[in-house]
Amino acid sequence: MDNNDKKHLKKIYKNFSDLVCVVATTELESFITKGEFTSFFNYRMKQILSEINEKSEILDAGVFFNTKGEITLIDAGVVGKFIENNYNLKMLEYYKNTFLNKIIRGVVNGSEKSKVDFILISYSILYDTLNELYKTISCKQVNKIIYINRYALEDYSKEDCAMVIATLLILEDLCRYIGVDRHKMVNELKNKIYK
Repeated sequence: MDNNDKKHLKKIYKNFSDLVCVVATTELESFITKGEFTSFFNYRMKQILSEINEKSEILDAGVFFNTKGEITLIDAGVVGKFIENNYNLKMLEYYKNTFLNKIIRGVVNGSEKSKVDFILISYSILYDTLNELYKTISCKQVNKIIYINRYALEDYSKEDCAMVIATLLILEDLCRYIGVDRHKMVNELKNKIYK
C-alpha cells in the first residue's frame, strides 16, 4: 500500500491489538488478489458461524462457502480479526501472560535488543498465522517485484515469497507505528529469518 494511504497509522489506538486488526485487514486486502484458505481455517469459520447461529446472535460480516464447504468469499475484517486474536494470544504465550500493550510499551521504551526481539517474534507469529489461514496467495506480479526490492528478497527463492511479503507488509506498519525503522526490520529479518 502506498505510504500516502496509511492514515490508519496516524490514529491513536487504545489497544495495540486493534492496530494489528486494522493493519492486517488493510494490507492483505490491497496486496492479495486471490487466496485459497486452509481446511483448518474453513473448519474454524464453520465452527464460529455455528456457535453464532446457536446463540441467535447477529454477525456483521460476510462469509460465503462453495458446495465443497470451502470459503469462497470472506469479509476482510474477519481475516483481520482472526490475525489480531492469534497475534494477541501468541504474544501473551511468548511473553508469559504479559498483556500486549505492556509488551509494546516495553519495546518502545526498551533497548535495541527488545526491538529486535519484537521484530523476530512478531514476524514468526504473523507468518505462522498467515500459513494457518492460507494454502496459497496470489498478488499482482508488479507489486511482488516492488516488494521483493523493498524488502531485499532478491535472493529469496522459496515458493512462499508472497506469504513472506504479506507478513512483512503487516510487520512494517506495526514497526512504523512504534517507531522501529523499516531498514532495521529488514536487516534483522534478513540476517536471521530469510537468509
